Amino acid sequence: MKVRRLLANNTIMLASAFMLAVAFGGFPEVIPGVTNPDISMFSLAVMMSFSLISLRFRGLKLKEHRGAMVRAFLMSFVVGSGLTILLAQFFHGDLRDGWIMVAAVPSAVSVIPFCYLLRGELEATLLSSAALYFIALLLTPLITLLFLGESVSPVTMLWSVGILILVPMLVSRPLRALKMSEESRHIAINLAFAALVIAVVGTNRGVFLGEPVLLASLLAVALVRTFGVGMAYDLVARRRGIPRERRVSEVLFATHKNTGMAAAMSMALLGPEAALPAAVLMSADIVWLIYVTRSFAPPGTIV
Repeated sequence: MKVRRLLANNTIMLASAFMLAVAFGGFPEVIPGVTNPDISMFSLAVMMSFSLISLRFRGLKLKEHRGAMVRAFLMSFVVGSGLTILLAQFFHGDLRDGWIMVAAVPSAVSVIPFCYLLRGELEATLLSSAALYFIALLLTPLITLLFLGESVSPVTMLWSVGILILVPMLVSRPLRALKMSEESRHIAINLAFAALVIAVVGTNRGVFLGEPVLLASLLAVALVRTFGVGMAYDLVARRRGIPRERRVSEVLFATHKNTGMAAAMSMALLGPEAALPAAVLMSADIVWLIYVTRSFAPPGTIV
């Protein structure tokens, strides 16, 4: 039982995975052709599948969540992306372009598992996240074209939508028949997220062992993008009396970008150095998500 409680504890799992990734790197290539980027995509899909078990797709109230979808767009692509583009101007060359790539991608799909774990507005968050990814089919290539002179193929975005949203929606239906306890679902999500952290952070561990001045500058921007934006929004939202359930998803939409997608596209379009901003932001994200988990969890929740 003690082991299960540890596995269900999001904070312990994230912190342990981060330390393992920095100490030992990513996963070794045990199966030929299966790389750390493949593991990260699979982990995200697993997280999504278990998060959506409790959600009934029949009767989803699309019209009732229009406001939530608009707010998600504003938080992700106006607040989050706008600030990232401004901060990118402090850098030059591939590092600047790497931050632009972070700005161009939508929020991470792991917003949905975290919303589930923290008992936020899951239905509104699912619909909003799906809407952001379909908007990104147009907006991500447009942002990269405007600021980098190169456009991300919409086919890349369609592939991400299919793997990270549509497939988990289908897989979650037969998983409902297992009638898993809430603790078991938490464990499955935490294990998948730990694998994601090891795959992404471990692959880029050289950033933490390299130039300290470069790391400090990238980390400063990453902390503004996460803690700065998130805590400022939460302060304003609390004063306006916005319920905790809504604040959970909105603060994540504003701060939690799909850094795995940004890193992969940076590597493919621009080169290894351009992936450094996404790698450092992923690391800051882990600390930020631990903070969010502790500060937004409802009373009595195991986090």
